[in-house]
Amino acid sequence: MHYRTAGDGPPLLMLHATPKSSRSFAQIMPYLAAYHGVIAPDTLGFGESDPVPSQLTIETLAESVADLMETLGAKPAVIFGLHTGNKIGAALAAGWPELVSHFILCGMTHSIILDRSEREAAIKTLVATPFTKKDISDDEKRDREQGANSVEAIYNANYGFDLTATLALLTVPTLVLELATPEEDRLGRQADAVAALIPRAKTYTFEGSDRDALEHRPDELARAILDFTDA
Repeated sequence: MHYRTAGDGPPLLMLHATPKSSRSFAQIMPYLAAYHGVIAPDTLGFGESDPVPSQLTIETLAESVADLMETLGAKPAVIFGLHTGNKIGAALAAGWPELVSHFILCGMTHSIILDRSEREAAIKTLVATPFTKKDISDDEKRDREQGANSVEAIYNANYGFDLTATLALLTVPTLVLELATPEEDRLGRQADAVAALIPRAKTYTFEGSDRDALEHRPDELARAILDFTDA
């Protein structure tokens, strides 16, 4: 697994969305690195990491992250997961709680719907929407090229993942950070329902955000993370 690092201090591990890579954290990492040793791996199949394993599941990806943390001695760590990364982070926090000090489950509304069939339908609707962004960066282009062969497998793993059952197993302090947009208000806000499953959960709604919050509002997003971890 390829990974990027910045800063020193208590470890904070960041898990990216699909079809991106650790490059997507480039703007937020400097804000967090003043307080944490930030580690941002490329999920298997994306960025500079090796291809996805056969019989891919979210749990296998969580195990690969746990192995990386053990290898680096980066434990216990704050885990931040965005979109696909929030599923991997949830599986990690449920299966390896000794490696996790805090968990931040971050995503747009569609990403944190508890009902699996409804979440799958919302994700498929978004994925099917033509990609019309005109100012796509070179990093985004590279991410899409490198992850092209892995997108179908990781979305299928996402659809097969039981988010509700996994969240009910969590024992670590958790922040449910919902990226709310007017376009997704039709889905209904989800943070409170998600937090109700987790004994030690708080919620924070990031209003007027979108899938590019890391690029457009990294300072605000970093502040929400640091407030939760008391950094």
